[in-house]
Amino acid sequence: MLNKDIDYALVGHNFITFLLSIGLLNRGKKVLVLDDDRFNYGDFFTSSLTLLDVEFLRTWGESSDLLPLKNIDQYLGPASVYFTIGKKQIVLGDTAMRNYRELCRKFPKLFLNDKSNGLRTEEEVEALNSSYNNFCLKVTKAIFSEKNPLKLAKTFEMSIPADLQTHFDFFFKNFSQKDSMTESEKAEFNAFVYMTRGFFQSRLSTTGSRSELMHLFFSLISPYFKLDHDRLIKDLLAVHEQAGGEFKKLNLADLKFQSGLVKSFELESFEGLIKPKKMAFIGGYPVGLPIKLKTASTSYNCLNVTLTFKENVNPLLHQKKVLFTSPMKIGTDRPLWEVFFEDNKATFNIIMAKREGTKIDFIRERVLQLLIEDLAYLYPEHSFELENADMRFTLDVFIEDKDYQAYKRLGGNFAKLIHVIEDSAPLILSRLKNVLYFGPYNEDALGTFSSLIEIKKWRETL
Repeated sequence: MLNKDIDYALVGHNFITFLLSIGLLNRGKKVLVLDDDRFNYGDFFTSSLTLLDVEFLRTWGESSDLLPLKNIDQYLGPASVYFTIGKKQIVLGDTAMRNYRELCRKFPKLFLNDKSNGLRTEEEVEALNSSYNNFCLKVTKAIFSEKNPLKLAKTFEMSIPADLQTHFDFFFKNFSQKDSMTESEKAEFNAFVYMTRGFFQSRLSTTGSRSELMHLFFSLISPYFKLDHDRLIKDLLAVHEQAGGEFKKLNLADLKFQSGLVKSFELESFEGLIKPKKMAFIGGYPVGLPIKLKTASTSYNCLNVTLTFKENVNPLLHQKKVLFTSPMKIGTDRPLWEVFFEDNKATFNIIMAKREGTKIDFIRERVLQLLIEDLAYLYPEHSFELENADMRFTLDVFIEDKDYQAYKRLGGNFAKLIHVIEDSAPLILSRLKNVLYFGPYNEDALGTFSSLIEIKKWRETL
């Protein structure tokens, strides 16, 4: 029978939520996790990991004796991503050395320095791969143990071995020398940074602070892993329930507020009033709930579009994951998209400027027109005869950062606690004192890595 008096109600069905719930349960707290389909992370967050993310999860598993994280490799599969800027394609996801060579070939002014130009022998290749793998292991253990959030950027950089530091320093130096590039070089440079920061960090920006660009560099050269998120959260849910936690796949039916507090809520199953001492929402942005986030951040959301063709896609495209932008798209309402080709389908995630009240019916024809035009531009030799199209908005959130001098900052925009606001009736917009939010609006701009660091901090302090 469902416990009606609980310490924490956590809303969001994702592995970050269960890492928090299991930590709270191990400290004797009563925890209920809710899978409300109006609030969660989206497909971008839950589908992929870099080696930095993997080693952080492994370190977490070893520290907490959490079996699914200790065996994180069993939920991962190798994959590649095709980053496309106009007609230029950068294939990443293999070993650190192969990724780095690809970056040097496609963006020599960003990556090709005297030392990288000489990486030719098998011993040098193995040395760089080993150096990168050891760095990921070392830096994640150091950051996991670091208690002071103000020291995280320094801890990250102090863990970088000398050979990799040289390559990063050359990459970073270009951010203060963009004005010396030709207009076409600068436009391509900006589009590359914008797209890859969106993919790895959920930030839409043509620059970044030193720590943000440091994380971006080591994400770019990292092996790329596809995460079986459903299986991971299924196994973490089992640990959650074994530790005494409760779980409901139900939407919140009625939140009741009093004096700036959530006093109780009901579920769609009508099991009666549940009274939490605290609530936490862990994901993107609440949709259809009587709460709002107090934030001035400009954000983008994601439109998922599945195109079904009359015939299977060309075998060369089958199982390919492609990201696409161009210098002309940066700054528009739809600056980039990703697509995954499989059988006779292409599944797109289109990053779109967030507009309250946008209805799919209003944008459907224009979106289809632009996607077909982009496919014809990228793959003129392939045929895409459309049979059907399905569209839905996902729960992904991307934050826009227009600080064009950000590379002069040492650290990132350190996380500020985002207030959750009651929005149950017109003109009622008061801060809720017993409700927390975890997600891209209040985290430093390092994607999944930031989420793990942030939730670990709160697991130990709540």
